[in-house]
Amino acid sequence: MQAIVRPVVAGFALALLAPLASGHVVLQKWVAPAGYQEYVTLVVPHGCGEAPTTSVRVKIPDGIVIVVPEEKAGWTTRVVKRKLPAPVAAEGGARLSEVVDEVIWSGGSLPTDRLGLFTMLARMPDAPGKILYFKTIQTCGKEEVRWVDTVAEGEPAWKIWAAPAPSPFIELQKAPGPQLGATMQQIGAERAKRGGGGGPK
Repeated sequence: MQAIVRPVVAGFALALLAPLASGHVVLQKWVAPAGYQEYVTLVVPHGCGEAPTTSVRVKIPDGIVIVVPEEKAGWTTRVVKRKLPAPVAAEGGARLSEVVDEVIWSGGSLPTDRLGLFTMLARMPDAPGKILYFKTIQTCGKEEVRWVDTVAEGEPAWKIWAAPAPSPFIELQKAPGPQLGATMQQIGAERAKRGGGGGPK
C-alpha cells in the first residue's frame, strides 16, 4: 500500500502548491519534523519574465550542519562553505569546523513555461517552532529575482506570503519520535550486542 499512497500524497501536495507556485519560488514542503533528515526541494515555476532560469542560488539557514545537494542533469552543482565559530557535533561522533553556506545550480536553461525541481538532503535543527528561510536568488541571464523576504521572529509563517518576494521556508514541528524508530544510542547498543554487524550474510 505504501508504494501507492506516496505518489498520491505527493501529487495532492503539488496540486495544493500550484496556485502559489505560479507566482513564487517555494519549497515543496513547508513543514518538517525538528531533528530529522529531510529532502528539501525548491520549486521554480517560471523564469524572469520571458527569460529562462539559468542559475539557482540557495542560502542554507543557520542551524543546518548537514547538506547534500542532488545533481541535476544539464546543470553544474556547487557548494560554498563557511567556517564555524566553534566545531559542532555531527554524525558518528565527528566534529565539523565548516558547513555548507550556499548551494548553487548553474549552467542549465529552464524555460519560463517549465517547472524545475532542485533537491538537497538536509538535517533539520532540533528546534520545534522555528522557521528556516532558504533565501534564493534566481538568475535568468542578466536578470535576477531575489526571493529573500521574511517576517519578524514570532510572527506566524503564513504572513510570509504577503511579502513581495517571499523567501522559501520550512516551519519546524515537534517530531513524533526518533526518525529511525530508536535513538542512535539504542541502535549502537543493539549493534554491539550483535557483535558489531559486518553487513549482510
